[in-house]
Amino acid sequence: MARADPQGNDAAILDLLARHRILRHLPADELQTMMRGAALQTWPDRATIFTQGQEGRSVLAVIEGYVKLSSSTAGGREVVLEVAGPGSVFGEVAVLNGWTRAADAMALSRARLLTIDGRAFLRALERAPAALFEVTRLLSERLRHATEQLTDSVDLPAAARIAKALTQLAGLHSHPVANGLQIDLSLSQRELGGMTGLTRESINKHLSSWRDNGWITFTDGAITLVNLEALQALLVDHAYV
Repeated sequence: MARADPQGNDAAILDLLARHRILRHLPADELQTMMRGAALQTWPDRATIFTQGQEGRSVLAVIEGYVKLSSSTAGGREVVLEVAGPGSVFGEVAVLNGWTRAADAMALSRARLLTIDGRAFLRALERAPAALFEVTRLLSERLRHATEQLTDSVDLPAAARIAKALTQLAGLHSHPVANGLQIDLSLSQRELGGMTGLTRESINKHLSSWRDNGWITFTDGAITLVNLEALQALLVDHAYV
């Protein structure tokens, strides 16, 4: 684990954090002080970063790669709460409340993360009321997202839920290719089930049908949306555009 050096090669990291919706409200000297005490670490694909119930003493910022945040039900079903990409910060809830981790964090690709000491994070927030207000907004948005996931599981049919998950992922983490839009994450059918509240069998049935219809393709585990309009039409039918 390497210490971050905002005066050296990691100036780009400081610039990335300065654009984060919470950290951008911190004075430049506060952000630099907080970063000097931080540690930069690289996690391999599918590595476990922390698990639900562990003590949360740090806040983590994604510099490169993607991290899956998920929780498990009493019956062992995974619920995917968020996919955090470059510039995202996670783990702040445990630090703010003195709680244990409420979710599991796993690298979905090779990921570089900056680990920020929780006490330094809190001290910086205390000196920046605008940053505290932004924390409140962020937590409210996460609550709204969780509520939306719950209502989707009741109101939306399976096909619309999967289409919604794929289009949202494409909007956040994708790039254009010759035949469509390729999602930059290799998600298993179980993980798509965790995003939609569906079984792996249901996910497999719909993805196979869409592949046969030419709506999507699979390349080395990655999904490419070939007919985005067809997927969006499923959402239009249920007023979810």
